[in-house]
Amino acid sequence: MQVLKKFSVILGCFLICSCTFWRRSSYSESYYGYLPNNHLVRSAESTDYSHVDLGNSGSFRVAMLLPLSGNVASMGQSMKNAATMAIGDINNNNLVVQFYDTKGTSSGARVAVENAINADSDLILGPLLSDEVSAISSEAKSKDIPVISFSTSPAVLQEGVYSLGLLNNDQISRMIKYAASQGRTQLAAVLPDNQSGLNMFRSIMKNARESGVKVVKIGFYAPDSMDFTSLVTAMKTGGVDFNALLIPETGNRLKAISSMFSYYDVAAPDVLFMGTSVWANTGLSKETELYGAVYPVMSIKQRNRFAENYQELFGERPNGLSIFAYDAVALASSLSRKNKSLMKQEITRSDGYYGMSGIFRVLPSGQSEHGLDVVKVTSGGESLVESAPQKFYGGYSAYDESSAGGYVGMPAVYGQSPANVQNILMNL
Repeated sequence: MQVLKKFSVILGCFLICSCTFWRRSSYSESYYGYLPNNHLVRSAESTDYSHVDLGNSGSFRVAMLLPLSGNVASMGQSMKNAATMAIGDINNNNLVVQFYDTKGTSSGARVAVENAINADSDLILGPLLSDEVSAISSEAKSKDIPVISFSTSPAVLQEGVYSLGLLNNDQISRMIKYAASQGRTQLAAVLPDNQSGLNMFRSIMKNARESGVKVVKIGFYAPDSMDFTSLVTAMKTGGVDFNALLIPETGNRLKAISSMFSYYDVAAPDVLFMGTSVWANTGLSKETELYGAVYPVMSIKQRNRFAENYQELFGERPNGLSIFAYDAVALASSLSRKNKSLMKQEITRSDGYYGMSGIFRVLPSGQSEHGLDVVKVTSGGESLVESAPQKFYGGYSAYDESSAGGYVGMPAVYGQSPANVQNILMNL
């Protein structure tokens, strides 16, 4: 009986549930089939709601803030499509979802959140961009309305302002744990010399410490650089004392970095090259120096099912972020059945949920964790080498910037002042 009480319906036959009690037999393989009931979907552009049916007083009202016009409108529309698909699959008559156009700007987001608050929203999903999230956070928190955004910027996340996005820390953690499981305990990394690179450096140090991996060398490069000769030469000086190398880059810059290491005989199988999800769908099957390299992705099985059914309904492939919009609506449906006064505790339950993107959980700090597959680069495309875990073990482990200090054994640092890097790390 206790097990049944833990389950929350999602996607009609699919489940978003407490991962502690998740089991494969709990859902059907067929969990799509119809578009949503019209009374569950609303679009709102003004503060005049006399013409909008907001449901009855017991309805759970959800505001979804997306860039439906402006420079990233195509992304916003794809996410709206996915959310609409989720509403239909769930068929929860107590759930009222309204869409608000942020226009992809801070000012648009502020208008959108004001409208959402005036509509007595219980929960806000979105926005997408970090500037938009920053623009709405204070107003939403002042009204005690939880925000589940899609931003991947740790700087805008906090208690009450969460993310379902795939954060760099989550991916770095997966890669370092995988490296450790393969006996690759001497790690090097090359990172952009900007705030994103420094955030990744802190994440590398924290996750390496937890996994028993030693960070040997860290190289920083100008974000717009395409010449890595000096950096790679310096990192190779004194010999190759690392057996795993993390390169969170993509496109021509990734190819330039990996080619330069290969030129200096830093290559597989002696060194395991690792990336992040930005490697996905970038044609790496043509890059022979990266054969055998690994990177994390969301559940391939779930992702493919979602994409196929999205295309069947809308006649096109979904944007990569659309799956998070689907899971956000499904999570909202689960929350609609809970006590509103306990919503934040339900959002951040440590055993997490199971959705279209696989297992995930939202942390009190605002960050999220996802169960990720590990795939390998081959001449035939990506090849699964390790499936995502099916549940979370133990408590929260995501990177907390407030506890970043206390590191010992700083790695050799190139392209940045070691003293400056250590100062940044130790004084967070």
